[in-house]
Amino acid sequence: SKGKAGKYMKKINKKKIFFVSITFLITLCLLFYFIFSYYSTLIQPRTIHKKNKKNTSYPTVSFVAVGDNIIHENVYQYALKQGNNTTYNFKPCYQNIKKYISDHDLAYINQDTLIAGDSYGIKGYPNFNSPEALIEDLKDTGFNMVSGATNHSMDLGKDALISSAQLWKKQSNILFSGLYDSQEDCQTIRVIEKNGIRFSFLSYTFGVNEATKRQYRNQLQIYPYILGQLDKEQIKEDVEKAKEQSDVIIVACHWGKEDVSQISDLQKEYAQYFADLGVDVVIGNHPHLIQPIEKINHTLVIYSLGNFLSTMKDVYNQLEGMVCFDFVKKEDEISIENIQYVPLVNHYNDNVVTIYSLKEYTSTLASQHSILKDQANIIKEFKNYVKQMISNDDIDIEM
Repeated sequence: SKGKAGKYMKKINKKKIFFVSITFLITLCLLFYFIFSYYSTLIQPRTIHKKNKKNTSYPTVSFVAVGDNIIHENVYQYALKQGNNTTYNFKPCYQNIKKYISDHDLAYINQDTLIAGDSYGIKGYPNFNSPEALIEDLKDTGFNMVSGATNHSMDLGKDALISSAQLWKKQSNILFSGLYDSQEDCQTIRVIEKNGIRFSFLSYTFGVNEATKRQYRNQLQIYPYILGQLDKEQIKEDVEKAKEQSDVIIVACHWGKEDVSQISDLQKEYAQYFADLGVDVVIGNHPHLIQPIEKINHTLVIYSLGNFLSTMKDVYNQLEGMVCFDFVKKEDEISIENIQYVPLVNHYNDNVVTIYSLKEYTSTLASQHSILKDQANIIKEFKNYVKQMISNDDIDIEM
């Protein structure tokens, strides 16, 4: 009958309306969910810990490197104030960067100034001796790979250099290279194992400062083994030994021209030589400015990361680099993946000496900087400069 059919149709229509409504609400919710997910992903702040997607089933070792740790008088005087004038406390100098350094399996720094022992007297430029307390504070920050072969290695002569080598040898869980207390010590390759991958660490300098070279010329001639120097025969011998003992060879090289961003002929020559020998990574020190990064064959060459901690006076001495990447072992081959470049700013004035990442550095901080305070738009200038210097598409710049 028509009455029954009408009631039946009304029930169907109600069900249809109910079904359509529920479907519409579900679709709307899903739509809002995807839109929210998409945009929230876009606005997530990038951090230096961000990694490309990787297969964690492969043995992996994370690595971070920074530039030259130069303990000028203003630096150690600030550390003395932080220790209530009774001891040196450098921890505040590194406190803004510690979270990044300690996050990695291997953390490299170039200790540009000698640490010979406090009995030699604490000294700043030009003939340095940095406080012993610095060693523990570097360890506390997370550094466990330290290069010591620099142009300042002979600032106080042979005995002070040997004393420094012995101080570093006493440190547990620190791989130190470049200064040696004997021929046997020089011939001992520094090796460390992390997550099933073995690393060798070598360190060399182009030489020492002319003033100290003249004063201590005979000492280095009689005892050449106390300092790792750019000698191709010695380097080849060291690399061959290192290959027998490890999977990866990392070389620290003190080279280039001070306050010059262009790569020198010496840098080009030795970068190619290290690549020809099959070195995996070369980390350059000494120019006090950031320089490019490139691959030569399979060798990653970081020409200069600039300074790390200092009170140098030029504007671009304050812009620094930190590089992070992973060593990944796949079957019998080890590759370098997830390369990230993190610009840093060396920040100081009469009351503080410390370091910030560039992405955390503000115009307010810049206005308080002894050198940067008169530089309008310096943060933007630094960012543009980094993009010019680090133009490799394989490197993710975090700033």
